[in-house]
Amino acid sequence: MRWMRVATAVVAMGSGLLVPAVGHAEDEEKDDDKKPSLTGGYDEKNGFHIQSEDGNYLLGIGLQAGYKLEPVFLDGKAESRTAFSFLRPILRGNIYRPWIRFWTSLELADPPIYLLDSLVEIQPIDEVGIRAGQQYTPLSRHESWGPQQILFPEFSTIANYYWTGRDKGVTIFGTMEHLEYYVGIFGGSPLRSIRSEPGKYQFNARATFSPMGKPGYGELPYIMSGDKEPPPLNVSFTLQGAGGEVTQVKENFNPESGVFQILREGDRRFITGGVDLFIQARRFSFFGELYYSRTDPQDASQNFSSFGAWVQADYVFYKKVLDAAVRLSFLNPSFDLDDDLLYIAEAQLGWFVNAPHLAVKLRYQLAHQEAAAGAEAASVVIPKDAGTSQLITLQLNLAF
Repeated sequence: MRWMRVATAVVAMGSGLLVPAVGHAEDEEKDDDKKPSLTGGYDEKNGFHIQSEDGNYLLGIGLQAGYKLEPVFLDGKAESRTAFSFLRPILRGNIYRPWIRFWTSLELADPPIYLLDSLVEIQPIDEVGIRAGQQYTPLSRHESWGPQQILFPEFSTIANYYWTGRDKGVTIFGTMEHLEYYVGIFGGSPLRSIRSEPGKYQFNARATFSPMGKPGYGELPYIMSGDKEPPPLNVSFTLQGAGGEVTQVKENFNPESGVFQILREGDRRFITGGVDLFIQARRFSFFGELYYSRTDPQDASQNFSSFGAWVQADYVFYKKVLDAAVRLSFLNPSFDLDDDLLYIAEAQLGWFVNAPHLAVKLRYQLAHQEAAAGAEAASVVIPKDAGTSQLITLQLNLAF
């Protein structure tokens, strides 16, 4: 009968499908056995992370934060102050191979939120690598370190003045036993702008020489030396330069739209050269930078030259925890102006509870900026408001 033939065919098909299904399930179990499992948690190298067992894939989360209490006085009058030096959540890791790395960070301390860095690095060998994306430009070894790697609560005013900032572009870099080098080309665009300025560019190059071997961690080599005893003396120095054509801008916050407006104030060409010197003698260290630049404002203003220098010294006086430091800074923004000099003196006590992850810093700063009459007409940038300023900073640094 027809219905019996149909039933027989259905049963046969079901039986035929059942066997492959079992085999497929067995294949899936075998495939599952081959898939690498994930590991994760926290360690000193990778922070909070998850990764594949072979280490080829890794995703980590991090935070760099500076929480501060900072009374500020200008010519004896209280000024406004902020609660954060920096507040930066971070996504980082590697994909496919440990030498294909990525890093993305935001800045929350200066609302609204904006992209700070977003880059990819490919470095199969230590001697040669390439970094692409929005990144910190190489000029200034000091500025290339993270906030948890520097000695004082924030970066040097002089280094900030000459640093070419963060930009979109490509850097070729490498590390050897006695040499670190960086060569980059960038679009010359403002940090908060998602587009590069047409016709603008800047070049960067830096070479750091360490004839006695590479120094330790950032500006805290003795504190970060762990159980090892650092060498009696270590010296390194840097030759560096930058140049290009960029648009001088100011950022104006629009409270109605909640966004920053980029105010273009004219184009300028510049060339900057600098050197640095780092000396470590066990518990004592010395670090400083010197800069000279020549600027062409590309308008009716005359070309001008500037000079700036800063030095700092510190001594770790108790175990690898308590440190005393001083920093001195000088800037002549333009040789053509008679009253534009800036002087800064700073003193600090640092308690590195668990460096570099947790530290407390108490700093006093005294600064004097001359009036700088005619600076705006000459397109000369003055870093501080005119007058004598004082501030006391109590800052908690957190980094992982």
